[in-house]
Amino acid sequence: MNSCLSIEEIVLINCLLYCENLGGPRGTFLSISQETRTIGDFVDGVLHYAKKIENEKEYSTGVTGAEYKQLMWAIRPLEHLKNIVIMQVHYESEGAGGGRSALLFDPSANEAIVAFKGTQSDAEWIDNVSGLYQVPTAFQENALSWFKSLDLEGYDTITVTGHSKGGNKAKYITIMDDRVDNCFSFDGQGFSDEFIRKYSTIIIKNQNKILNISAESDFVNILLNDVGQKQFYLGTNYGRLGFAENHCPNAIAFYDDIGEMSIHEAPGQDKKMAALDKMLNSFIRSIKMSTKESVANMLGSVIVNASSGDTDKLVDSFADKTNADSAAKLIAYTLRYKVEKPKMVDSVREVLEQNGFSTNMLGTINFVTNYDLLMELIGKKPEVVISILKMRHTSDNLIQFLRKHMELFDLLVSVSKKMRKINPLKYNGDDLKAEDATIIINSHLMISRRYLSFLVFGAIMATVAWVIIWLLRL
Repeated sequence: MNSCLSIEEIVLINCLLYCENLGGPRGTFLSISQETRTIGDFVDGVLHYAKKIENEKEYSTGVTGAEYKQLMWAIRPLEHLKNIVIMQVHYESEGAGGGRSALLFDPSANEAIVAFKGTQSDAEWIDNVSGLYQVPTAFQENALSWFKSLDLEGYDTITVTGHSKGGNKAKYITIMDDRVDNCFSFDGQGFSDEFIRKYSTIIIKNQNKILNISAESDFVNILLNDVGQKQFYLGTNYGRLGFAENHCPNAIAFYDDIGEMSIHEAPGQDKKMAALDKMLNSFIRSIKMSTKESVANMLGSVIVNASSGDTDKLVDSFADKTNADSAAKLIAYTLRYKVEKPKMVDSVREVLEQNGFSTNMLGTINFVTNYDLLMELIGKKPEVVISILKMRHTSDNLIQFLRKHMELFDLLVSVSKKMRKINPLKYNGDDLKAEDATIIINSHLMISRRYLSFLVFGAIMATVAWVIIWLLRL
């Protein structure tokens, strides 16, 4: 990778993309009015009106006014970053999701930097989960189309970056357009198995240009199969937003006593998130292609409500009639996964407790796991279930939780039926690598690229050995 940007500068640029109305309209970074100005001009303008920025107010993506001011003061002494020019700001139409992006220019290195903001609207969130069944998604294509419209001739280096959905767009563009030299994806989600298989050749060609910058406990970068190198960083864990904080653009930014920002490499991904990553991958692989759209919509609803930190909303997203069948599949799969890998539920419990959720539902999970047949038989009589739980000296908290969410009982009956048909050990949970994506030789034979390369190498070596033996006999 040949970018002149440091990882710290990449993180700061991605934080700037979320600045909106800091002290007034001129405090929006992705605004047409910022074109031809430098990052330094923007920062100075925001700090000039700093008194108008409310410290406790969340301006965007969970970042407060106080945190944005901290960000601006950290940028102010960074001359290289301040001299980067905002060349062009782009808004997709509302019908196309309203995504926002910018072309920046580093004059010291003649480097073009194309930066994509994360999910901007509900439509973009729908596009996020549609990646389970669409290859490519509509908004990935929109991002690529805009990128191709830019005049990038004459630059020595072309770099793309983005946070969250913006990171996914950056990776997609890097895979699809050979002109890109560097890609820094900050907590961006990955791609489906179908995507990896379809584009395996060009992924192999361009994946070394991609660096995934990820908070160790982020919950978005675990979605689907990642492409490129990975580096995890310690999260700040301010504790204000709970679960959602792990995905804020400033989640890995630490500040010292004089306001200098730094980031710190983590030894690896948080083990709990790694376990969730594998479970989600294996679950998605257990779903037929014909039902992936409904499952994707359910997962989108669950993730949105999980990030809100509201247990009731999270339960409602499972029990909603539109999501019920897909939710039952996910819960049934999780329960069967728990039987085979008991530590998984411990990981889920720890994640929930760390982030302010009630863990009462896990008591129900244990009950269903052990008494799935009983649940099916008495599913239409929830009071009987509650009576049984009382006889087993179940905690009052769980009883109250179930009475508050009686709609869960129909869901649990469906779960108990599905559990008997699931074998989670059948599906691998590791990310699919392009080198391992299958090549269809004919209708009866498929082979992975990696295995095919071994066969070809073996055939070449066998041929060389045969030639040497033949020559020695002469």
